[in-house]
Amino acid sequence: MNNIENLDKNRDSDTVNAYFKDIFTFAGIGIITLDSKNNIEFINEEALNIFGYTSIELINTNFSALIHSADQESFSLYIQSNNSLSPAEFKGIHKDNSAFPIEINISSKLLNNNFIYTVVIRDITELKQNEENLKHQAYFDSLTEIPNRTLFLDRSEIALNQAKRSQEGMAIIFIDLDEFKELNDTLGHDAGDVMLKTISKRFINCARKSDTVSRRGGDEFTILMPRISNIKDAVKLAERILDSNKSAIAIKDKMVSPKTSIGISIYPQDGDSIETLINNADKAMYSAKESGKNQYAIFNSN
Repeated sequence: MNNIENLDKNRDSDTVNAYFKDIFTFAGIGIITLDSKNNIEFINEEALNIFGYTSIELINTNFSALIHSADQESFSLYIQSNNSLSPAEFKGIHKDNSAFPIEINISSKLLNNNFIYTVVIRDITELKQNEENLKHQAYFDSLTEIPNRTLFLDRSEIALNQAKRSQEGMAIIFIDLDEFKELNDTLGHDAGDVMLKTISKRFINCARKSDTVSRRGGDEFTILMPRISNIKDAVKLAERILDSNKSAIAIKDKMVSPKTSIGISIYPQDGDSIETLINNADKAMYSAKESGKNQYAIFNSN
């Protein structure tokens, strides 16, 4: 009777082991077990899919072969702690040698005086891409793809602090498109979108590589010019923009000549804060508009 009971228990144990092995093998997350030398002892289907290998290709392979060379040292330090660790991000290497971001969570257990490791792996490529998309949306204008007001202010604060430390000059240029409302009213908002996208590219082509061209909103743009020698640098940029306006833009079978009113303020004489410099450049822009449009004006406190 005891032999029959033992046989039944063994059968039950084998059934349970097979059940958990199936769960382990076909789990929807990558799982790998390593020996004390970090060689792969077992790898499930999801982990094979993540890296693009077959089981035969990876069994007894050192796990470091799946980690990008740039992350080898940090991964070595991570696994040497021999404890259950918080998830960490590394660059994985696919079978085709392409790098991709992975999240790893490792737990270790001492068995027969040797550590064995269980590695849980997640491909976070899509997560990272979503993060980049959200970051882009937060700092770049969706229509023109140039920096928005938030990024402009961030860069301006950095440039202003640099100017104060180095006793350098910097300029804020405020631009408003003249007669933009009339363009929208006569040709439609899609025509206005064409104008905004085209004119933003022109501003970038006119500016220096170190400058930041941004869309403030609507038909308003601002340009940050760090490290200028004198006001002439800002004036030259304004003149280049006005010169570019001479080339008409094709919109709905019509040739439309853009017009821009431009205001210039300079640190330190026109303000020692970004808010003040922007406000003064805005005032100068309105002065240019009141003087006939499609021209520039330099802020004058008098």
